[in-house]
Amino acid sequence: MNMFSTLKQLDFERLAGTAGERQAIDVISAQLAKLGLTPTLEEFEISGFDAGSAIITCKDKSWEATPYGLCPDTEISGELVFLENADALMHSPGTYDDKIVLYYHSSIRLYELLEYSRVKAFIGISAPLKKAYSYSHRQNRDEFDLFPAVMIRYDYAKQLIKQAGNEIKLVIKQMTEQKTAHNIVVDIPGSGTDTNLTLLVGHYDTVARSHGACDNGGGSVCLLKAAEYFTKHKPLRDLRIVWFSGEELGLLGSYAYVDAHLEEIKKRLRLVVNVDLAGDPIGKNMMIVLGTKQLMGYAGGILKESGLLFHEDLSIYSSDGMPFTPYEIPSLNLARFGGEGLFHIHTEDDTVKHNSEAGLRDVYQATVNILERVLNAHFYPTPKAIDDSLRDKIESYLWQSQLKKPELKWREKYKK
Repeated sequence: MNMFSTLKQLDFERLAGTAGERQAIDVISAQLAKLGLTPTLEEFEISGFDAGSAIITCKDKSWEATPYGLCPDTEISGELVFLENADALMHSPGTYDDKIVLYYHSSIRLYELLEYSRVKAFIGISAPLKKAYSYSHRQNRDEFDLFPAVMIRYDYAKQLIKQAGNEIKLVIKQMTEQKTAHNIVVDIPGSGTDTNLTLLVGHYDTVARSHGACDNGGGSVCLLKAAEYFTKHKPLRDLRIVWFSGEELGLLGSYAYVDAHLEEIKKRLRLVVNVDLAGDPIGKNMMIVLGTKQLMGYAGGILKESGLLFHEDLSIYSSDGMPFTPYEIPSLNLARFGGEGLFHIHTEDDTVKHNSEAGLRDVYQATVNILERVLNAHFYPTPKAIDDSLRDKIESYLWQSQLKKPELKWREKYKK
């Protein structure tokens, strides 16, 4: 299988719960069928939306914007205020009530800033030299928190800033409704050396408007290529490959998978290998180890033996390995950073033209080389453990991700 050719087949928007997701399922399933594999689709419900539109107008001028996902239809007018740092809303509560705030950055989440100032809407400025970012409100926010928010291109923002102090109009049109999303699951059984289970995962969905070639069409085709390899080279241990949907909306597919397979996860699962970001012709290979120094040394040694140099870091990674951490399941997160593809992620320009077969090869090879060793070792070679230094970061991430206090089912020695 040529990975880049397959990536071209996935070069379209794949927003969770939409027709694009269904089309991607067909592409991935067709590739698996060629390998003699029949995937299972696991459904889960989400608060979904279709990519909407937004227009900002002032006098005789207008600018396109990208609405946050889950924003309902909106038509409001108000005075425009430019705050380079939106943290000003916290430091000057009430000053900007009933204003529409144009901002470039903030260290605080927007819904938290609304506790200090009742602004009418937020207009965020994307980074220069690229299209507007796509974001979404979190799934379990209260209706009050689904405030009007859009992103605008940097070059458009330079024009809009000149209208500060004037009344502007913001119109958002976006359909929101409950939708069904799907994880794609396929098993490659081992010969039965023991009952340990290893997961190879990656998300195949995109943000709204983006083709998600680098994020994460590249990872999706690496999983397909790995499926091809392990159907030809049967492992000793069970391997399950999962393409998650809803990652871009808050890891929804991986959270749903953990809920549906919890008993098996606690009894059998030892390691998650997550592939998220691949394809840049020129870039930097990364292995973020959400586990232990022992795991990092083991996997890093395998890569060096194979002639692959990946920057190694013991840390959390905002992707589909995170929902497994409450049960002390470690993950190896393989990614490729630093090129044109990564530059354009979460925008309309994350398309296949910024990627190549060469940009996929290292991540794929690293995936297969690590799994080959793990699945065929005499004893399972990696510990089911996560370094205590990551505990606070994990708790903080899970809290912000699901907006509720997480319960970490870690062994006693890790508890404070």
